[in-house]
Amino acid sequence: MTDTPSKSRRPRFEPHELILSEVADDDLLSIVPFPASAIQAPSIVNAWQAEGYYAAFGQDWFDRIEPLNLRPSDHSLPKRRFAERMKPWIREPHTRWTKITLSSQSADFDPSNPNRVIGHAGWLLPARTQHEVVNFWRKDASDELNWRQKMGWSKEYEDELWSHVNLEVYQDQGFIVWDRNRKANVGGIPHWHLAPLWVHPAFQGRGVASVLLKDGIELAEKTDERPVMYLEAMPDARVVYRHFGYVGIKAHGSNVMIRNPPLGIEILDS
Repeated sequence: MTDTPSKSRRPRFEPHELILSEVADDDLLSIVPFPASAIQAPSIVNAWQAEGYYAAFGQDWFDRIEPLNLRPSDHSLPKRRFAERMKPWIREPHTRWTKITLSSQSADFDPSNPNRVIGHAGWLLPARTQHEVVNFWRKDASDELNWRQKMGWSKEYEDELWSHVNLEVYQDQGFIVWDRNRKANVGGIPHWHLAPLWVHPAFQGRGVASVLLKDGIELAEKTDERPVMYLEAMPDARVVYRHFGYVGIKAHGSNVMIRNPPLGIEILDS
């Protein structure tokens, strides 16, 4: 998550300028489906999700998980592969995937690109997290959640989608460690897990992240007076989450923040 105060000091968006809606297949899936036998071939892709991730999380992050020696010569291919890997995410039950676009009343609205997504949030809901701790970003999530069969992918096809990724850095040293910490902190406890939340750098610091967070919090509080809400935060994003009641903890994972921590979790900051 990288929605931090903007140095440009542009004004925050007014409510009427932002449209929050759930992610639909058309937002994520390719306009021309990837042919299973020609994944390296150029194709026209509506990969707003993947492009947003790359812009929001920065080049340093992707340089580590997608090193130059593994990257294909077609520089658009990693983004298209990423978009393909995300297809099963929005089909899983007990999840919420939202996006923000600009209304035509916004001064930043671009009529040539009216559906441009400027922010996105993904939530795993308590009915899922009570029984499993699996971040969808992980490659082995496909094995645990049976995505190959659900999507009709061959193992070779799926391996190709990951062929430019350093899985030791990305998964073994990253997401698996974070899930291990999450299981130690809130395993067996129903919780809302935010992974991810991003805002395109051109629109950070203008309240987009706040709209995405409020949506999840308000939904959580409709069913639970004190819902446990969990995330892993980048250092420069912690101030944003604190504003919404998330706190650091003295347990597993220095990047962890929890809203309404369960009993037994010691708070690091207030």
